[in-house]
Amino acid sequence: VAAADGGISVMENKVSYSFAQQMTFTLKAVSDIEISKAYLFFSVAGSNQTESATVEVKPPAREVNVNHVHDLRNSRLQPFATVTFWWQLESPSNDIQLVEPQQFQYTDNRFNWKELSANGVTVHWIEGQGDPIFGQVALDVAQASLKEINAELRVPTTPAINIYIYDAQHNLEQAMRLTGRSWVVGQAHPELGNILVAIPFGEGYMSQMRRYIPHEITHLLVYRHVTPDGYRYVPEWLDEGLATANEQLPTPEQALVLEEARTQGRLLSLEDLCAPFPPKAETTFLAYAQSGSLVRFIREQYGAGKIRDLLAAYADGASCAGGVQEALNTSLSDLEATWRASLEPRPPWYLLVERIGTWVGLWMLSVLLAVPMIGGLRRR
Repeated sequence: VAAADGGISVMENKVSYSFAQQMTFTLKAVSDIEISKAYLFFSVAGSNQTESATVEVKPPAREVNVNHVHDLRNSRLQPFATVTFWWQLESPSNDIQLVEPQQFQYTDNRFNWKELSANGVTVHWIEGQGDPIFGQVALDVAQASLKEINAELRVPTTPAINIYIYDAQHNLEQAMRLTGRSWVVGQAHPELGNILVAIPFGEGYMSQMRRYIPHEITHLLVYRHVTPDGYRYVPEWLDEGLATANEQLPTPEQALVLEEARTQGRLLSLEDLCAPFPPKAETTFLAYAQSGSLVRFIREQYGAGKIRDLLAAYADGASCAGGVQEALNTSLSDLEATWRASLEPRPPWYLLVERIGTWVGLWMLSVLLAVPMIGGLRRR
């Protein structure tokens, strides 16, 4: 029995649900005054909206036994979000009593989940999917990725991360569709610290982990680096480009698509990549490939510190072009032009000179230093 405000004893205060179908809130309590109405409130982490419902108590009584069924088919919740709910009881004379808020996690309870945690990272995977080795590999990849990515971004406090691994793409796709969201290979919900990916247990699952997990962790760290208010200003090419460039095992098809688009003159403009990527699958894949290539180019030409400068500029509300100008001291069009030029194939002699250039330079320097010494010896 939990005591609540204003002379009320709570016997039962719970919620049960069927994922993406309905959610039932139940309250059983005894009050020292008669209750005529019960108001239910609940809110989802990451949302500014509070849902509410009114339940009549007829006739008014001191013993309250009420419930409310919420239809999740019409009012959908984000999967694995934390939900806070509370009750407010009211007497016929408008006296109010509040029941202490409770929390629960809206887990996809169509499946039984296993979990493994270490250092603020928790991996959840569907029971029977190669456990416990499967979970340990995912946790190792996540922790190594978190350390490596944060070496560049330098987030002061890394968020707690929950990674949910579905056993098949169609199960993740169905979860997204049932909750009213679009689906790709994986999704990050930075405001919740959650990552959802589909990685079947089978041959090659480690390779998929090394691609998808670092990619989604990058989104969480970028969100934390620029703060929630600044995250909306980060252009798509930088957010997705960083995530793509941070994959431990690059997708080989991206290099092929990028080269094909270059030779055919179909590269997307950088200005177009400032906005969310186009929905067409082929164009979206090219957008990811270009963005990853551009971020790698910026790292090589300007240094990793400029990545942080870019994020800082966007966190302050800079436009897509303004952030590039402020952080890199170049225009968006000039950045695109130099990046495109870097994609052009180089002749064999150029590559040879590039490889031996350092040694030739050192040899020339030694010759220049030796000439005065030889001249001095001749004079002597």
